[in-house]
Amino acid sequence: GQRTIKPFLQDVVRFDGLLGSLARSFVADPLFMPQIVGTVGIPELVEWLGHVGNMATYTVLDAVVTPAIGPFVDRLKNPREKFRWRRRMDSWRYGSGADYTLPDEE
Repeated sequence: GQRTIKPFLQDVVRFDGLLGSLARSFVADPLFMPQIVGTVGIPELVEWLGHVGNMATYTVLDAVVTPAIGPFVDRLKNPREKFRWRRRMDSWRYGSGADYTLPDEE
């Protein structure tokens, strides 16, 4: 649906959309995986899975850790530390694709 295709068309990959799309593809055509492995190759697939794992990590960091530590970071006295933590949390947001919002989410 729109939640999956719209970010993709905007060159934004989000973990939830990617995982949902792959899951639907595998359910619809279980023989899809051997075709992918045969075409892409195992080393490239393993490398890609590393990237997907990083995206999952950033998604969790943005969705769980940022809200938990945000108030603490806001109270930091050292402006350099505050800046570092804010940029770190920004990287989690951008790395997860969560900086993109669908028009109906705004």
